[in-house]
Amino acid sequence: MPTEYILAYHCAPAFAGIKPSNIASCSKRENPNITVQIKMLNEKLNKNDIYIDVLCECGERVLLMVYRKQKLCEYLQRDDIKSFLCDNGYPKEFSLMKYLAILKSRIYAQRLMNKEFPHEIGAFLGYPLHDIYGFINHKHQGCLLTGEWKVYENTEQAKKLFCRYNKCRKAVIKRINEGRTLTDLFLSLIHISEPTRR
Repeated sequence: MPTEYILAYHCAPAFAGIKPSNIASCSKRENPNITVQIKMLNEKLNKNDIYIDVLCECGERVLLMVYRKQKLCEYLQRDDIKSFLCDNGYPKEFSLMKYLAILKSRIYAQRLMNKEFPHEIGAFLGYPLHDIYGFINHKHQGCLLTGEWKVYENTEQAKKLFCRYNKCRKAVIKRINEGRTLTDLFLSLIHISEPTRR
């Protein structure tokens, strides 16, 4: 599957700026030029504050994070999010570069031991803190809903967010299938309209 389609499908809400970030895993075998592709996309999209960062890679796959830099910085500096991250070993003095470097090193260490992602990745991805704590403390027990993440509280609010993200994803994929590129969509004056909140 082409890199742009994978990014569009898994990361549309981050591209559109309605979620702090999204991650996507890409096969190097299916996308042998992925490093060059990501570099070229960044050269264009960084102008619009959109970044594609490599979180981790091995011989077969590369894990990418898509984010709007200002939006992610603002989100990570929210009092509750920053407090959670500091409790998990992140420095009190905020630096997105340092925070991402710590996250990357922890993902790499966990993958070496065949363990799951470090729990704080949920904070970077905009998951509600009560659901991050729910997963840390209970795993599958007490999970009320599974969608973009495992939900332990406020299921109705989560359903609305999942619907919003899905509408965004469908809108972006529709345009990709029509022959548009990510740079067409997110650098042009014609923006993906954010789904109306209800």
